[in-house]
Amino acid sequence: GSITVSAHLLFDIARKLPDGSQVSLDAADGRMVVKAGRSRFQLPTLPRDDFPVIVEGDLPTSFEVPARVLAELIDRTRFAISTEETHYYLNGIFLHVADEAQPVLKAAATDGHRLARYTIARPDGAEGMPDVIVPRKCVGELRKLLEDVLDTAVLVDLSASKVRFTLGGEHGVVLTSKLIDGTFPDYSRVIPTGNDKLLRLDPRSFFEGVDRVATIATEKTRAVKMALENDKVTLSVTSPENGTAAE
Repeated sequence: GSITVSAHLLFDIARKLPDGSQVSLDAADGRMVVKAGRSRFQLPTLPRDDFPVIVEGDLPTSFEVPARVLAELIDRTRFAISTEETHYYLNGIFLHVADEAQPVLKAAATDGHRLARYTIARPDGAEGMPDVIVPRKCVGELRKLLEDVLDTAVLVDLSASKVRFTLGGEHGVVLTSKLIDGTFPDYSRVIPTGNDKLLRLDPRSFFEGVDRVATIATEKTRAVKMALENDKVTLSVTSPENGTAAE
């Protein structure tokens, strides 16, 4: 049998039932009866034929990538995804392949203020793939699902308009999504070249220093100023409400 029922209701019911309880589901006459212990729920249902089907069509590009690498790729870029709906083509992570010293797969995201790019070796099967923009919501759900399968490989199948991620093998989760229909800007042009100034910092002490002075930064003035001298970097924050800080 098959039936369509509210995912949120069913999830909330299952979440609130005592651990270890057996749940029975009975569907009849446009209703689903959910029973467990002394609890009994009657939920409205919809006919199975009303459930939308995403027609995947042909997904000519197919490759595997370790789940850990995919999770890292998302973590390193997704903070820069734009949330401005007017720039819909920036509302996701841009994936494309390139031939440099060796073939690579690049992920990029930008909101017009900052840009993140992450590069991995091109997986077998990804050559010639179309440039695609994976939507923000799909990225968020995929990242949650990856948490349970970090030691496995993820199968990625895609065309110019759809992407499918298969996690945890045959009996795992399959996530299919439409892709953003738009052209991602040529972001490599805004990455400055010919940078003749090089500053090397210990990442931990830099992070901790920024974290300390940023304590007094407010939402409006989240800027941390860096003043450079020959042998030192001074981090400072000035906030009209909270005073000043320097390290």
